[in-house]
Amino acid sequence: MCEQTPAEDIPLTIHADGYYSRKLFGKYLNWVFYYIQEFSSSDLNISYIPLEVIDIDNKSHSWSAKTEDGKYHSLDYVFVTTGHTKPKKPKKPVNDSVIEIRDPYPITDKLTGLNNKHTVAIKGMGLTMCDVVAELTQGRNGKFNRDNSGKLIYSPSGKEPNIIAYSRAGLPLSGRAMNQKGASVQYKAKFLTTAKVKELRNKGAIDFLQDVLPLLVSDMEYAYYEAYITDKQGTIEAKKFCNSYLFSSTEKRAELINRFVQLEDRFSWQRLITPIPMSILSSKEKYSNWLKKYLENDLFEAKRGNLSSPIKSASDVLRDLRDMIRDVVDYKGLTEESHRWVDAIFIPIMNRIAVGPPKERIEEMLALVDSGILSIDMGPSPNVALNLETAQVTIQSSVWPEYEKIADVLVHAQISMHSPKDDGTELWQQLLSKGYARLYFNGNYHPGGIDVSHNMQVINKDGATHTNMWALGVPTEGNKFYTFIVPRPGVNSTAIVDAGKAVNQLFSAIAQQQEISYAQ
Repeated sequence: MCEQTPAEDIPLTIHADGYYSRKLFGKYLNWVFYYIQEFSSSDLNISYIPLEVIDIDNKSHSWSAKTEDGKYHSLDYVFVTTGHTKPKKPKKPVNDSVIEIRDPYPITDKLTGLNNKHTVAIKGMGLTMCDVVAELTQGRNGKFNRDNSGKLIYSPSGKEPNIIAYSRAGLPLSGRAMNQKGASVQYKAKFLTTAKVKELRNKGAIDFLQDVLPLLVSDMEYAYYEAYITDKQGTIEAKKFCNSYLFSSTEKRAELINRFVQLEDRFSWQRLITPIPMSILSSKEKYSNWLKKYLENDLFEAKRGNLSSPIKSASDVLRDLRDMIRDVVDYKGLTEESHRWVDAIFIPIMNRIAVGPPKERIEEMLALVDSGILSIDMGPSPNVALNLETAQVTIQSSVWPEYEKIADVLVHAQISMHSPKDDGTELWQQLLSKGYARLYFNGNYHPGGIDVSHNMQVINKDGATHTNMWALGVPTEGNKFYTFIVPRPGVNSTAIVDAGKAVNQLFSAIAQQQEISYAQ
């Protein structure tokens, strides 16, 4: 029996637009699991076996799964939902004199030995970086408070290490705007529509950069100007502008924008994806000042909301239209070259623009920079070297070579998205080596994941589809696009759609088996 009571760290007030920790979310998912167990139908028997499955074998029309205790379990149907697992250990052993934390989760356990005598370098400035920084500051009893002007300030406990964060882009992910759409409302595509995607798919493999990105940018521009004109001239004028924009040619749209929008206020995809002006890279001081203003402006726009702020409204389009992008990418929708481009270029851009932390994390970041605890001004793609003799990490700016910092510990703030071929778990090694599953390829490109049918049935090494084995989520990432998201109420999220396809196939298989049994 699971005790259905709130955990101690659950906030007293919870609302639909709140952003809560992944730790708390994990507790919620655990609660849901036990809730389903407790209140499931009496006709449904759920046997929970909290052991790792290390092997699996096909037995005619059924399966036999071996758990880590050596026992075998007979199964008629299998769902592979392994999520984020662990990559194989590197063949070359890591030198013990260098402190390097490649996987920071579970955060509290992995970072427990770090204290105020350490300087910690963090590779990556995304969501995982936010978790690491929170553990090394609030997790060391530091406090965030507001001064008389309302500005957030950080009061150190004295137990925090010095922190240096860096990334390829040189920027943290953009802050998530205050939600003004409710739990279920999404931007509805005006250009990258379902009909347009179907038309593109019918023509054959798609070039994302040529065929899709212009439509996506048009939708972002539409949302931007709707918010912009509403703010400047009101709702009626905004609707009139949007109607003209929607039914105008590219040339006429440019004329329309020229009439209504000042040059410095116009939407620019290029400025959005490469916001660092070359001029401010002339000195480290200019960059530091610019970066602070950039984050303050990002926080300002995030506080305006995802409908009121033009730039946040446009950025939110990338989130809201991910299903359209999935319909483009999934099941070899792209050319091989285009698929490579999407993974290498587009996804990092999308993550930085639209899949960042809640605005509160940006405000906390600014407060930590002001306190001197956190440094984020190394610039884009700094050079990083591990010194095996001194057991230190040197971070040197690639823009200003004279600017470098020394750290004692390097934390890789990135969640592993390795392919099953690199998976360190025995189960995946067995599934692939025995040919029960095969890696997904688009031409010669392996973006990750295994091959599955449109109904999420696993495809074996010979190209045959299993009728009694399905895979969902991260194991299919590659054939599927961006599977690691959380379903929202009232939204037909891909996780729910895929699960529905698989379960419907399961029910069909069971019904067919029963018909055969009755006939016999």
